[in-house]
Amino acid sequence: MKAKLTEKEIAALDKKIAALEPKVHEAKRTYNDLIEELAKLIEARYPERQEDAIKDRLYQAYIHSSKDIDFIIDFIENADDEDDYWN
Repeated sequence: MKAKLTEKEIAALDKKIAALEPKVHEAKRTYNDLIEELAKLIEARYPERQEDAIKDRLYQAYIHSSKDIDFIIDFIENADDEDDYWN
């Protein structure tokens, strides 16, 4: 069992914690800002990945297809990932 900390050791640790906490918070803010910027850049670079674009493509494929919507949904939901079609 470790010996109890002295008041001096506690004060030194408190000082280090107080100095480090703002740096950690700032690093987290910077990280979050970078993640947000990256997401915007990816969205701009790959507009086809945007939800509305995906919905539109699926809808257009359905409209131009002879299959009914239940068949298409069943196909997507139940397709075997190991099928050659998907590779």
